[in-house]
Amino acid sequence: MKVTGAHAVVKALEAQGVERVFGLPGVQNLELYDALKDAAFEAVLVTHELCAAFMADAYSRATGKVGCSVIVPGPGLTNASTGIAESLLDSVPQVVIVPGPRNDLEESFQLHEIPQLEAIRPLVKAALHADRAGDIFPLVMEAFAIARTGEPGPVVVEIPHNLLQAKMDIPVSSPTPTSHPLDEKRLGEIAQAIERTRQVGIYAGFGATDARTQLIRLAEALQAPVATTIAGRGVIPEDHPLSVGFGFGPAGSPLAEEVFGECDLVLAIACKFGEVATGAYGMKPPKNLIHVDINPNVLGKNLPAALTLQGDAVEVLDRLVERASRSPRPPNQALQERIVREREKFFRSIEQSPTQADGVNPARLLWELRKLAARDAILTTDSGAHQFWVVSCFPILAARSYLTPTDYQSMGYSIPAMVSAKMAFPSRQVIGVVGDGGFLMTGSEIVTALRYKLNPIVLLFNDGELGLIREAQEHIYGRTSCVQLLNPDYELLARAYGANYFRIQSDHEIAATLQQALASQRLAIVDARVRYGEHTQYF
Repeated sequence: MKVTGAHAVVKALEAQGVERVFGLPGVQNLELYDALKDAAFEAVLVTHELCAAFMADAYSRATGKVGCSVIVPGPGLTNASTGIAESLLDSVPQVVIVPGPRNDLEESFQLHEIPQLEAIRPLVKAALHADRAGDIFPLVMEAFAIARTGEPGPVVVEIPHNLLQAKMDIPVSSPTPTSHPLDEKRLGEIAQAIERTRQVGIYAGFGATDARTQLIRLAEALQAPVATTIAGRGVIPEDHPLSVGFGFGPAGSPLAEEVFGECDLVLAIACKFGEVATGAYGMKPPKNLIHVDINPNVLGKNLPAALTLQGDAVEVLDRLVERASRSPRPPNQALQERIVREREKFFRSIEQSPTQADGVNPARLLWELRKLAARDAILTTDSGAHQFWVVSCFPILAARSYLTPTDYQSMGYSIPAMVSAKMAFPSRQVIGVVGDGGFLMTGSEIVTALRYKLNPIVLLFNDGELGLIREAQEHIYGRTSCVQLLNPDYELLARAYGANYFRIQSDHEIAATLQQALASQRLAIVDARVRYGEHTQYF
């Protein structure tokens, strides 16, 4: 049976188990959107291609599957490029389907025609192009294999517009993912080094998410404290007696810095030691570092490592757990009690801090939210001051429940990510924490949530300025420039959207207002008039 190129795309997406695609229809992808009407999955209309890429990214982070978008060429792809780059730097798999210029015309200067693959190539793992109709199905299948194999990342597939209309037979073959066999000798050296070490610390990134069971078992067998990158939060529940929070340098948790300073060896797995994670490269190298990652190009790159190993986190941790479980170390009661005691001391200090009658303390706001929210609530954030307050004051207790831009640090991420996560998990609490600067960028994506009858919570950190940039300007120059915002009346905006609206103007109103918002049966905007009062830990 012959089908059009557009239907070949849909068949490939169905074969990959795609549940929904995000995007906007346009003149050159009409055939695709007509074919999507008959697909076994949902096509989600968004307000902007940037949001489509953010939503595909967030969908992947939340579910562990490959996110997907279908957009128009030219401006559609360049609009989406920021979200695509976020996926590249944060190692998130997504596949972007975009039409290309017709290849059956002699004329030039087609609508939207730019060298888009050349433009997007630096921002993706691969940029694939279909030369003929028969390429479409296998090319889309290959894109998914590339996106998820090795270090995950985004892949763009360009299909000339005329090929979407062409007829073809659907091939049944699909590419075989490549694998990297472990270096058994090096793995043995790592296991021996761990066994010989008095106190091991484990530092885990987002790439260890699917190995969280093995990671916790290894930590317990070694009685090793565990710290994570920002993106890796939730790899171990942050109320576990061996969890010390984010980072182990000056920009991380003070508890992590203190405890890891006493470790004789740090096992770092699925992390890059990038600028954000290390506090602008301020992290001191551990006494001995073992660095494991699926991407050999990051091993020992920013911090010197005594031993390195290319490998998938699941496979490596499986092997290390197997060996460590043969002779597990007795519980280090002193270490566990110290971690729990210091963690409780920190949150008690928030509860005992003076209450503000004019303005909202962000630490108290987030800690109260943590007490009220479900254990598996999904939290999304933008780049901004609120992101670092969330890192410090809102413990993450479940895997894949904290979705945030890290190495690319895009503003505008939180609201699209919130909508996408709620689509993926409609029965779970989903809370989008966003600064007013980020809301002004992509807050319009709330209409997508309303269109699909979703009811997430928007927690707006409303301080009337670009807070993190103001902090940086004050810290460096002693004055500010271009950071004051002119915010709309968010109550009127919420009503215009058809959303519920709640305002928090003082610490006394936090608990009751959050309870009302979390019980809301409609999308709710919680307008918190935050007053930071002190710098974020990043500065």
